[in-house]
Amino acid sequence: MTVQNSVNINLYLSNEFLKLFYLTYISNKYTFKPIFGKVMIRTHVDAASEQAGSSEVAASLKILVAEDSSITQDLLKLVLQQRGHAIEIADNGKDALSSLLADPFDLVLLDFHMPGMTGIEVLAHYDEATPDHPRPHFVAVTADIEGLMAHEKKCERFDAIVPKPLNIQEILSIIDDVLAERQSQPPKHQETAPFPKAASPSAPPQSGVPFTEGFRCLRWPDDFAQDEDRQRTLKLLADNTPFDAIIISQTIESRALLFLWQMRGLHLLPLIDTTGTLGAMADINAASLSAQADGSLTRIIDGFHTRRALVHRAILNSDILSDKLLTRLFIADRSLQPHYASQSRSGVAFNIPLDSETIFHEASKLQQSGFLHVRFFDRFHVCNNCGSAHFNIREECPSCHSSNLTESAYIHHFKCAHQAPEADFIQGDELICPKCRQRLLHFGSDYDKPGIVVSCQSCGHTTSEPDVGFVCLDCHSRFSGDAVETRDVYHYDLQEKARDYLRIGPSYMGLTQNILSFSDLPLDIIVSLNEQAKRFNEFGESFAFLEIRYQKAQELERDAGPRQFIQTRELFIETLRGIFSSVLGPEGHRIVKGHSSDFAILKKTAPEEIQSALGGIIEQARQPLRLDPGIQITVFGPGDLFT
Repeated sequence: MTVQNSVNINLYLSNEFLKLFYLTYISNKYTFKPIFGKVMIRTHVDAASEQAGSSEVAASLKILVAEDSSITQDLLKLVLQQRGHAIEIADNGKDALSSLLADPFDLVLLDFHMPGMTGIEVLAHYDEATPDHPRPHFVAVTADIEGLMAHEKKCERFDAIVPKPLNIQEILSIIDDVLAERQSQPPKHQETAPFPKAASPSAPPQSGVPFTEGFRCLRWPDDFAQDEDRQRTLKLLADNTPFDAIIISQTIESRALLFLWQMRGLHLLPLIDTTGTLGAMADINAASLSAQADGSLTRIIDGFHTRRALVHRAILNSDILSDKLLTRLFIADRSLQPHYASQSRSGVAFNIPLDSETIFHEASKLQQSGFLHVRFFDRFHVCNNCGSAHFNIREECPSCHSSNLTESAYIHHFKCAHQAPEADFIQGDELICPKCRQRLLHFGSDYDKPGIVVSCQSCGHTTSEPDVGFVCLDCHSRFSGDAVETRDVYHYDLQEKARDYLRIGPSYMGLTQNILSFSDLPLDIIVSLNEQAKRFNEFGESFAFLEIRYQKAQELERDAGPRQFIQTRELFIETLRGIFSSVLGPEGHRIVKGHSSDFAILKKTAPEEIQSALGGIIEQARQPLRLDPGIQITVFGPGDLFT
């Protein structure tokens, strides 16, 4: 299993581990190649849920995994995240204690032996520091049961002890118990809960905002109070409570909306602005809703739900800000649109609740990845020192940089060729040349005024071309016009590549680079791959692994409907299964359906042979299809999977 993308795997997983999820492994000379993202293993999926697809988990926990073994970290994080739980990792005792004191958790899996501080010490310090706080369930995880039990009195602080090798079934059973206990015990002070109380879809809580009846809405600031109330907010969000929107009922500064990106799932909800001050950042301006607007409000909220259902679960749960930004744009069905904003240091704001500097950084990365297309908006001068676009732009003296300048016409005396500001020629009511002392009587024959001259009142310097200077209004730094930095600001539009990535998930990156990614692999195919890896290692028995992708899936779902695409996909797989059975026999292959791709293993088959025949296989399997799903099959062999 992977720890980092750049780290190879120096083990392959045994059948016993994969089937029972014990933390055991067998060393081997072959290693998995680096892959994009983490290995996502779907666990405990019964037949009914497998047929129903990847539905949302009804409830989840916030879990701290305090463990110094990267293997154990990966196993727990991947399995538990796939079940919808929010996981935080601590590598040592001190980090575990810091996390516990900073954020509320429902469950803590605490390794007994950790660097810096043992699990018992972490628990003792936590209990001492938070005597009046709600206490999470603490589970000791250790291979040293005797060492742990030597601290008999301190052991009683733990709610459970799980021995190593780690039995994932036991961990999952504990989680189920915690969920059941939490659901059977309503939170304290429920009568004053900041969230709307749970209600059936037919009678959701009333928001007090016109046209929102029938929807479950959070309200700013009432439902986002600090301290204990805020912790309850986090818990309710972690439960995947199906909220429909966030109502902004008081004026809020745009930078205060960062909480939407910091708390799980809030960036995926539409903003209903009752104050009329959020402007383009709001999805719905309730201050201007008419009596006939309830239908449009319903369409907007339903649209959010519909498009969210199309996004891969791994992307929905991603903590990566660029993933969140892409998802927000897709679910809100909008481009990233800049507009002038004097209150912003950058001079510009965008139509989503995120500060412009963060958007500049993240959108640039997404544009370079091909996910966003840019259209020019404007060019801004920005401070070289602090990045602000707030400037006093002025003419200034080239000598002393003062802006205390005056303009006057200058006179050219034809006879002596003297040129000087008009003020130098004026003596009473007459014009007298200061050089030759001759009176200037006739304009055009004695003199003319070919232009103006700028005089500095600070140093006396004169010039016909003053400099342009920029003084930052925020940090007071000064720059000349040719030295000040500029920034080009763009509109950003979602590309089809971004939509594919959001629908397919992290595995899309592997597909675009012809690199196998395990983020979508079903458990059954991982077990089969492991069997083939073992046979290849021990007997040199080759095999071919196929990843089947449907490039026109989104187009078909949009034009013909999801049902037609599902039927087309199933018919193709059924036909493909028949082709493989006729050549390899029923036991010579295995095809398993994934989330957005399907997978096949062909036993005792050289991948080169399949690759050479691939065009004919695809063409034969496509013959019964009425619609074209854009089938792409990538063939991998042992040489591609192992190094």
